[in-house]
Order: sequence, then structure tokens, then C-alpha cells
Amino acid sequence: MPTSASPVVAAITRLNATQPLRPAVAYAQPTRLSFIHTRRAAPAAALYSRAAGPPAAHPPRALSARGESAALSAAARGLAASALQRAPAAAREGPVAAKDPAASAGIADAGAAAERLLQPDASLALDHQNMAKLLTVWMVYQACGSTRLVQLAPKILKAFERLRLAWLSNAVVRRTFFAWFCAGEKEREIVHTMRVLKESGIGSILDFSAEADLPEGEVAAGAADAARAHANVKADAFAKEYFHGMHMAAQVPHAFAAIKITGLADPEVLYRLSMPHRPLREAFLAADHDNDGRVDYTQFKDAVLPAMPGGERVASPSGMFSMVDANGDGQVDWVDIQMALGMDNPLARPLYLRAGASEYGALESDIEDYERLVSRARAVVQQATAKGVRVMIDAEHTYFQPMIDHVALVLQREFNAMATQSAQTLVYNTYQMYRADALQRMTDDYERALREGWRFSAKLVRGAYMELERARAAELGYASPINATLDATHAMYNRGVALLLDRVAAAQRQGAVPPALFVATHNNDSIELALQQLRALQIDTASEPVMFGQLLGMQDATSYALAKAGLPIYKYVPYGSLDEVMPYLIRRAQENSAVAGAIRHEAALVMAEIRRRLLGRARQPQPVASEATSSL
Repeated sequence: MPTSASPVVAAITRLNATQPLRPAVAYAQPTRLSFIHTRRAAPAAALYSRAAGPPAAHPPRALSARGESAALSAAARGLAASALQRAPAAAREGPVAAKDPAASAGIADAGAAAERLLQPDASLALDHQNMAKLLTVWMVYQACGSTRLVQLAPKILKAFERLRLAWLSNAVVRRTFFAWFCAGEKEREIVHTMRVLKESGIGSILDFSAEADLPEGEVAAGAADAARAHANVKADAFAKEYFHGMHMAAQVPHAFAAIKITGLADPEVLYRLSMPHRPLREAFLAADHDNDGRVDYTQFKDAVLPAMPGGERVASPSGMFSMVDANGDGQVDWVDIQMALGMDNPLARPLYLRAGASEYGALESDIEDYERLVSRARAVVQQATAKGVRVMIDAEHTYFQPMIDHVALVLQREFNAMATQSAQTLVYNTYQMYRADALQRMTDDYERALREGWRFSAKLVRGAYMELERARAAELGYASPINATLDATHAMYNRGVALLLDRVAAAQRQGAVPPALFVATHNNDSIELALQQLRALQIDTASEPVMFGQLLGMQDATSYALAKAGLPIYKYVPYGSLDEVMPYLIRRAQENSAVAGAIRHEAALVMAEIRRRLLGRARQPQPVASEATSSL
């Protein structure tokens, strides 16, 4: 049952009038693909109606476009290795090698052989807080230092709710964790927080921190239409809040705003549309017998296509292969497949639809909801463009991430085009480096940006859903997507940063537009590595091709030290009602609890500042412990 149009939907429709989406389902019409001008398309009827023979043989070429792509990828790997040779040992170790205890020791000693560039001083951050705020943060750190209390927090909150005492627990949380980690609920207090940060040289990334996940239990068959209608109304409300977020962010110069794709669509739709990604990737790797990163027509027809929910209904595999084979050399790689078989290509959409009674794949209604999702996301970014606000797309759970990445790439292709790009990039995607496939995904997307001609823009984090991801993998019986060890995550994070820093430096040397990198971490050793590489590569940060970031209320000493050094530094500034941001606050407590030693040290520094003020003593530098949270 179609959902009725809301005022937000009408506004989105008006905003998209100049750049309408392609038809939602145009399978029966001969359609030319417009998303990339070099790709050749066959009529949809030919692809899905009758069989065809293999594609015609191709004459040999001196160096195909795919060969150039491989050469570029090899060059990128070589440049990354060059940069990593200049970095401490831990940054050079891959996820497998990081199992060696020496890798952990290496990262702990990062920068020890050279003058340490990062000098966090807690007094720089504490100087900006009044006594009431200092008492609040001291209590927060004390609570976070109790691992047992943090583990029990969700159960305690639910117990208060059952006893109808939620008003009491909410009051405590609001005056402690919410007051420290969030900017507030009202526009005035949110913008005030951003302006206070700006006065200290720290920018803001405004983040409406409400989260969405899969519902618990199954939706009854008769209630499916009502649930879908409700989900679309909720997504419209999220879009409206993101519009408001752009309005608030625009009140402080050079601000960002973060958006969550799960807020702009039913999470179940994202889940179903993301389902084929892992089987398709595994099928591609299995078909690539010689490990050269490419498959031919036979491998594509026999292994890759059948991995898609609708693969068996493809009547013309040769036509489908010709659509994917952009340069016509008879070979396709993973980036070719991503570019041609994405949901933004109407001809590829039947591949995502489940067959018969199978639960593998998407529903017909998901195609329409996908269109709504992209319309909302495009409208939000158009609003950001009008307001002069840059956008960061948050990473979320792995079972949504393929579709989140897809929407991010669609937006980046449209809004990060080289032809219209100068100093700043508008849309950033986020890469969670605790994922075992993170580096490969990042380099694939970088390659895609080169082919499609837009500026690659990435925020690198470690990740925030580790325990949930591992528990879900164990429950459902698939390999955990998370690196096996913390050392492996450290190594992958540092390798990703090193690779992109080298690409930035290479572009600046050539006078070209560089990729954009946002180093989002609380790990001081990773920041130190990045600073050492910035200096060694002589990267100019004036136009912000490289930026640093931490969460509001976390690692403030580092943030203020970076600001004092004149480097681009931003704080993620969460906001929203207490009920909406409660999952976010619980994660912050858990992350702090995971590094109890550092948190106890932070608490001691805060208490020392409280005593100093009470006793009227002169301020002394307060160095910060090197241990830091590992999840961002």
C-alpha cells in the first residue's frame, strides 16, 4: 500500500526538481545508462528475456583502461609502502603480522625515535570549564572507570523504567553523561557549544545522534504495509531534522554536519538490499582463479551472476557482461561490478529481487523505498550545499554498510565532481578500520573515484560496534567481519592513513586536487604517526586536505593541543533528545571503560584542577597518559 505524501516528501520533491532520479523500475524499456558515459548498456528486455551467446572476442590491446587501473593501484600500493617505511614499525605491519606481540610494542613506541610532535596538555582543555562542569566531568570519568557499572548500565536503566522511575534515572544521566558528551536539545545551546569550540580554534561536526537498527522479532504479514508507511514517515522526520541540522551548522563558519543513512530509510530495506554484497564478493574472489583481480565472461556467467538473488533470471548474461565490461577488453574487476551493478542502475535492480518464496534479497517495494532514500539524501546534501555546510556520512552496522556505502558513493559522484571542486569537498564517507576488509574497501572506492572523476573524501575511524558485530556473527554462524586483534586494527588504521597521506602529498606536488582525509581517532599514537608523516611529506593543510577529529567530551587535551598548533581539528558535536541519544551515550561510557587506566588518569587531572582552583594555586602543565580509546 503506497504511503501518502508528507510535507517533507513534497519539499524533497521540489528540491530534486532540477536533478530528478532515474525511473524507479524501467525494466521493459530500452534504456541507456547515464551514470557513467563510457559504459555501454543493453536494452532491459534483452537482458532479462531471452538467452544470448557469449560476447564477441576482443582484439588485444597494448594497455587497456583496466591495465591502467591496475597500474594505478600498484603505484598507490608502492607509494603507501614508501610512506610506511618512514613510519614506525607498527604502522607497517598488516593485520596478520599484527598478531606478533612486537607489533603492539611498536605502536606503543610510535614517534619515540623522533621528537614527539603531539604534546597534549589537559590544562589547555580544563581552563575552558567552570567549576560545575569540572565536577560533572569528574563524576562521569569516575563512573566510566567502573567497568562493572558500565556493563550493568543498560540493565539498570531498564530496571528504573520498569519501576516507573525513568524520570529519576533520566535526570541523573541528563546532568552527567548527557551534559558532557552532548551539546543539548535546543538550538540555542547547540549553537553556543559550537561557537565556544570555534573560539578555541576547534571546528564542529554537528551530529543528530539518534540511531536506528533492525527491529526485534518479525513483523506480522498483515502489518507489513502499516510498518512500511510508519518507517517512511519516520524517515521523513529524520530528513526534516537533518535540514534543521544544516541550518544550525551554517551559523558557525566551516562546520560539518553528519548524517546517518539508516535515518533516511527503513533499516529492514537497507538490510535486504545489502544482503547480496557478501555472497557476490565471495563469488567474485572464488571465480578469480589466477588472483589477478579480474574475471572473464565465463567466470562472470557461471559464478558471479548466480550469487545475486535474481541472477538466475538473467536471460542474457552476455548482455549483462557487456554492460559491466566498461572498456570492452573481455575482463571485469570488482570496481567494474560495483559501478555497473549498483542500485542506481535501473537495469541491475532485478538482480537484487528475491526469487519466489526465498528470503534472500529485496522486495519489489524496496525499489520504491530505495528511490525515496536517495531522494531524501540528495535533498539533505542540496540543503548543505545551499548553506555552505560539508557533510559526513556515518558508518554503521556491517549488515547495512553495503547500501550505506552505495548511497555515499552516489552522492560523492554527484557533489564531489572534480570539475566543480576547488578547496573543499562536500561529502565524506566513513571507513571503519576495525573491519577486516576495510583497507580493500577504501582502495576500491579510491579507484572508483579516479575512474568516475570525483574527489575521494574519507573519514577513517576504528569503529563503534565491535561487540555487537562479533556476537551477531557467532549467533548466525558466519565469520566475524572484525579484525581478530586490537593490534590488527591499529595497524590497519595507520596503514589507511599513510596511504591517503601519500596520495595527498603526491597530488599537491603535481598541483592537482588531492583526496581529502579526516583522521578521526582518540589514539594519540596514531595521531603522532600522522603528524610525523605530514611533516615528512611536507603536506600543506591550509585548504584542509587533512583534518583531525575527536568526539565532544573525549580526548579534549589532544583536541586543544592540535588547535594550538594551528592544525585543522574538529569535534563531533552530538545533539538530540535524551531518549534518542541514549544508545550513543552508553557506547561512550563503554569506550571510556575499555581504557580504565587512561580514564582514571583523566579523572585525577580533573580533580587536581578542582583542588588548584579551590586553593588558588598557579596552573602547571598536565601531561596526558598515552593510553587512549581504540574504538574511534
